[in-house]
Formats: sequence, C-alpha cells, structure tokens
Amino acid sequence: MAGQLNDFMKELPQLAGAEVVDSIQDNFRTESFFGTPWAPRVVQKGNDGKAILVQSGRLRRSFQVKTLGLVITIFTDVPYAQIHNEGGTIQGTAEVEAYTRHQYEMNEVSTPGAKKEKWKKEKVGTSQVRAHTRQINLEIPQRQFMGEHPKLDLRIKALIEAGLDNIFDS
Repeated sequence: MAGQLNDFMKELPQLAGAEVVDSIQDNFRTESFFGTPWAPRVVQKGNDGKAILVQSGRLRRSFQVKTLGLVITIFTDVPYAQIHNEGGTIQGTAEVEAYTRHQYEMNEVSTPGAKKEKWKKEKVGTSQVRAHTRQINLEIPQRQFMGEHPKLDLRIKALIEAGLDNIFDS
C-alpha cells in the first residue's frame, strides 16, 4: 500500500494539471468561466455564429502542463491569451504598410435569352494606398477561461479522493 501511495503522489501533479487543462477546455466549450457566460462577440461579417475566442483554434490548443515536484504550472505561449483572460485596453500606434486596393463591379455575363441571369465580379481598377500609421484604442472584454475557482478545487479534490479510495479500498 505504501508503494501505491508513493506512486500516486508522484503522478498526482500531472493528473491535477490535466484536470485543470480539461476545465479550461470545458470553459471554451461552454463559452463561460465555470457557468459565468463570456461577453458576447461583436457580430461582424463572416463571424456570426462562430465560437467566441476561437478564430484559428491556436489559443484553445495551446495550454500545456509543466510539473516540478508538487508544483504545477499551466501555461500558454499565445501572446494574446492574457488580454482575453483578464480583459483590458490595447492602446498604441499601428504601422500600415503600403498596399494595392482593387476595385470590382458585378457584370452580367449570361447569354441573350437565358432563363437565368449569370453575374461575374470583375476587376475594374486599382489604387495605391501609401504607408501610414493608425491610432489604436481597443477595449477587450474579459472572457476568463483559466484561473482559480471553487468548482475547479472540487474537481481536483474529487480526483485526489478517487485516487486515495482506489489505494485504500483495494
């Protein structure tokens, strides 16, 4: 029994870390922090109905567990994770490089007498946009996905109790 307890204590930090990462994934799935809903997304063309905080999925997939003895560290290398988890304001100046803007118009390309009209978008011109700077003042609402919470404490406590019951009840 002492050997089983020792083995459980060695693997407990990794198990608890996995439980924390699972809770983060649950928060992304429910778009809430343990039941407290996130601020809704600002609806823009093309993002209506998409999951909140999921553009490419990079943030959601990025969480990792590192253990050292009984110390557990959950981390991500995504630079925008903190501003989304805590909320805040992004202020500064963005540099926009020069680029070419294309102008388009819709032209009918159906054959004469066709039952259904066909339209095609065709490029009618271009213009050069010079390099410039733009002031940014962007308010990011808090959409917490990780952090301390009593429900997370209960999940980890249940994990520990299940492991100990498994050792002492066998």
